[in-house]
Amino acid sequence: MARPKAKAPARRYHMSGQSVVTIAGRDFYLGTHDSPESIARYAALVAIYQQGNLTLPAGFELASLDPQVAVILGGISAPQHQADTTVLVRHVTALYREHVNEKYQNAKQEKHRHLRLCDQVDELFADILADQFGPVRLKGFRAMLVNEGLSRKYINRLTNCVVGIFKHAVAGELVEVNVFERLRTLEPLRKGQTIAPEKERTAPVPLETVRKTTEHLSPIIKAMLRIQVATGMRPKELCMMRPCDIDRKGEVWIYRPSEHKTQWCGKDKAIPIVGDAREAVTEFLQRSPESYCFSPKEAMAWRHAQAAARRKTPKNQGNRPGSNRKKTPKRLPRERYDSASYRQAIARAIVVANVEKWTPYQIRHLTATEVRAALGIEDAKALLGHSTALMTEHYARESEEAATRAANAAPKL
Repeated sequence: MARPKAKAPARRYHMSGQSVVTIAGRDFYLGTHDSPESIARYAALVAIYQQGNLTLPAGFELASLDPQVAVILGGISAPQHQADTTVLVRHVTALYREHVNEKYQNAKQEKHRHLRLCDQVDELFADILADQFGPVRLKGFRAMLVNEGLSRKYINRLTNCVVGIFKHAVAGELVEVNVFERLRTLEPLRKGQTIAPEKERTAPVPLETVRKTTEHLSPIIKAMLRIQVATGMRPKELCMMRPCDIDRKGEVWIYRPSEHKTQWCGKDKAIPIVGDAREAVTEFLQRSPESYCFSPKEAMAWRHAQAAARRKTPKNQGNRPGSNRKKTPKRLPRERYDSASYRQAIARAIVVANVEKWTPYQIRHLTATEVRAALGIEDAKALLGHSTALMTEHYARESEEAATRAANAAPKL
């Protein structure tokens, strides 16, 4: 059994005005208390301590972050004044990790992406002086991403994130601004000028394919699909729907998600629930206002009832319905679906329906494309909740029918 990760030693205030941490019986002074520098040095030291299985490397005093301040007196190490150490890349990434853990505490996927990027940077450049990390090293890091087979746009995104790591270090007064400015001079990978592959744009799923898939879904997932097709909302917004989030006072019901993608920049999200969406959600509103509308537990109960109805062996023979199920299973159904479980439920139905693979996010593209073709890009932008039509362009492509109409209206020579 793997040893559980130990709790990090506490960083505390010292009368000298510095932050201090005690690791392996030694005091490490980190700089001005609660300053970005002290936080970064603390995170770097703790990482070394935990990676060494709760021990410091042999001869750590002489190979520490600054060998000049390590002093051994009679086998007892003097306090390590990390405030005097030079800033390494590991300090820059450590400061950014603290920032990521706070900023993305409610976005696990994005948090994992940034922390993984910090790990990759540390693997190659952890002990390099931060002010010596320039465009050449960044270009080498990007080449590694190319060799991993990542797409060109995603590589550019990750490269910009590395630049952002050093930008955050500038804001924390850990490095000089010229370090960040030098990194910005690296040109992004251009289409046709790199071996990095191009990722195909997400296409809307055909409506007929969705209809065939719904024939093999539980009533709950089928209702969720009806609502998403009618509104174009994101899977996460759909999964977290509660009766208390839907304003039913007026003629038009308005759904205001408690959390949404653009919440961090102060934007409100209002999704009209009309027509087919209203009809599909109505039966799920007869519950506690704070409970979630779409429950995996209810979906499991429906599947068990279906299995019992299909039972061919008489009930007085063989295993009775439910007798082969554990009374106290280790994993219980969650109180609501999330984007992953919603996608998995649809994926299973796709296999049974024997149709082409698609994901719930393609529903958003489908709705955007249909609305744009019927009413124009401004209406599609309003429905999707975008601030600019440029973002809507990413989702709502011009339909072939609209292009054909334009071609028929073109002048003739």
